[in-house]
Amino acid sequence: MGKDVNRINAIIRYCDKIEERMDEFGRDIEDFIDNPAYHDLCSFYMSQIGENVSFLSPEITKKYPEISWRGMIELRNSIAHGYDGMDLEIVWSTITKKIPVLKKTCEKILREYRTP
Repeated sequence: MGKDVNRINAIIRYCDKIEERMDEFGRDIEDFIDNPAYHDLCSFYMSQIGENVSFLSPEITKKYPEISWRGMIELRNSIAHGYDGMDLEIVWSTITKKIPVLKKTCEKILREYRTP
């Protein structure tokens, strides 16, 4: 579980970075779409989340099926290999709807791991 803890902590840090960018640049889809720096940064953070997710143990991903772990990896692959074709509305939807749930679940995983 040690490597999983490191990966989960990294995922939480990238979720926090996305939230920080939302505070900095705005919380409307128009703010996001109209600002290339905003969507570039958030897309990078999401690709890092997907990269970390890809190394989580099957025990973690099976125990928490409320997260689309596979979807996070697929989004990472889409960003890494087809960025020019990214649908920014899908990225925004992920940022606003899935990232907060992912962060809460990761925090829950850490609490459960630390509880004997």
